[in-house]
Amino acid sequence: MQEEIITKGTGSSATSAKENQPTPLNRIETETVSRFDSGLPEVDRVLGGGIVPGSFVLLGGDPGIGKSTLLLQIAAFASLQGPVLYVTAEESQAQTRLRAARLQTVGDNLFVLAEGDIHQIVAALTSRVWRLAVVDSLQTVYNPELESAPGSVGQVRDVAARLMRVAKGQPDQSCPIFLVGHVTKEGSLRPVA
Repeated sequence: MQEEIITKGTGSSATSAKENQPTPLNRIETETVSRFDSGLPEVDRVLGGGIVPGSFVLLGGDPGIGKSTLLLQIAAFASLQGPVLYVTAEESQAQTRLRAARLQTVGDNLFVLAEGDIHQIVAALTSRVWRLAVVDSLQTVYNPELESAPGSVGQVRDVAARLMRVAKGQPDQSCPIFLVGHVTKEGSLRPVA
């Protein structure tokens, strides 16, 4: 068993229920989504043609296969078109800098935040408009208001939900967020929902 703290939402009224009603799919107006390149054609292919603003992507795999390195390369390429935030909850800023130098991906528009507290991460993500953000890794980020350990089901759910809300953001500020997810010994991703 695992304790989860659930807070009551505010603003639940009959008025808000009337405003948000199911809509027939054929009546929904769409905007043209302008994807942008990741810098790696195979990644763009997997993503359906590039990175979509406001997308929320989980990259999972075995330890040591290069998830962080791959995302650092994507972050560096995206930083050529605007500021990118790379959040590392597993490494120090210096360790991330060394890896970036090895990949020759050091630039002025690639920002690194070594932090695990979700409140600090959300504050950084909402402090400006980012072209892209990477959070490495989902299982090491935590909400200090929850008593469970980082990586527990309650923590992972809370952190993922908060990051998804930031990714969706406002239409003019929707920042795509890439998350690193670890694979368990059994070969499956740790639960996100």
